[in-house]
Amino acid sequence: MKVITLNAIDFFEKLDELSNKIDIVPDIVVEVLSAGGYLGKAIKSDKKFNKAQYKQVKIQRSGEYIKQSFIFKILLKILPYSILNKLRLYESKKAKDSIGRLNLDELQKENISLDHLEFLPQKAVKNILIIDDAIDTGKTMLIIKNSLQKQFPKANIKTAIISWTLENSIIKPDFYIYNNILVRFPWSKDYKGKDFEEKSFSS
Repeated sequence: MKVITLNAIDFFEKLDELSNKIDIVPDIVVEVLSAGGYLGKAIKSDKKFNKAQYKQVKIQRSGEYIKQSFIFKILLKILPYSILNKLRLYESKKAKDSIGRLNLDELQKENISLDHLEFLPQKAVKNILIIDDAIDTGKTMLIIKNSLQKQFPKANIKTAIISWTLENSIIKPDFYIYNNILVRFPWSKDYKGKDFEEKSFSS
């Protein structure tokens, strides 16, 4: 598997490419934080998405607490990309190996709530778009999509990401740019560039 790095210009170009692939006009755009927040902020200017209601959801992913540690953050900044790429490949292999151990029946039962969505009439919501930077195992996306489907059973729910990392993920994205490629984004903790103003995209 290959690891690539997108700078800010690359990211916006790929986001435009992704936007052109999306064949629905969503009533709701669900941003999977934190990365989905950057995508959501960036696509709002597109007339296809500017009338949608934007909602955010965050699910704690395994291993995130390690990445938040001060020492780990320092290491990510000083290690060369050659080593960081190997770490990403190792992490991806662990994710791939974990897919077979996921309990789909239990995941189907999990439910998340999105603030204020319960007040929207079901008939008014025809299309929902879930956006994130990538799908690895697909666990997070599956839980979110299932939760929305329970709340809006008649809605057309689609997913859009930049990178579909693992083809054997438990959910397949509807729209994506890269397949079987690990992408380092401008907001990634191991990104070394300074060409992306994170504060302007934080929610």
